[in-house]
Amino acid sequence: MQTSKTVAGASGSANSAIAVVTRATIIAGALDAAAGVVVYWIYKGLNPLQVLQYIASGLFGPSVINGGFIYVGIGLALHFIIAFTFVYAYYLAFPFIRSFARNTYVNGLLYGAFIWVFMNYLILPNTNIPHSPKDFVSVLELIWHSVLVGLPIALVVEKKFKD
Repeated sequence: MQTSKTVAGASGSANSAIAVVTRATIIAGALDAAAGVVVYWIYKGLNPLQVLQYIASGLFGPSVINGGFIYVGIGLALHFIIAFTFVYAYYLAFPFIRSFARNTYVNGLLYGAFIWVFMNYLILPNTNIPHSPKDFVSVLELIWHSVLVGLPIALVVEKKFKD
């Protein structure tokens, strides 16, 4: 008996869905973090720990940017929770996305751009993170979110539904 592909994936197994979402979260989250560390070190003078503290400052305010290791851990956890949320949203929406847009590369690049816009114009303005002007770093952020976040998410999820 042949089964149809579902949101849980080609096999319909929840474990398989968990595996693909976890894999995409780790890949996209790690690439995003690496890009953020490099760009913010070069252009903003932040070390890797301060980048993660900067993320935690969304909840606790800008004073934690020079805070302790607890804020590094909180920033890392928040970073991967956010990555998971965007991966899971894409995973759930994938059958709909695939029905009208079949180019995985375009879908991924556009999804990464959507993530950047959503975070920068809807989420971050409503947090304690200090507002920064849109500048060259913003252009780099948009590019890396398209290439290093959205694209890997789309490729991992697409592979799951092809298998």
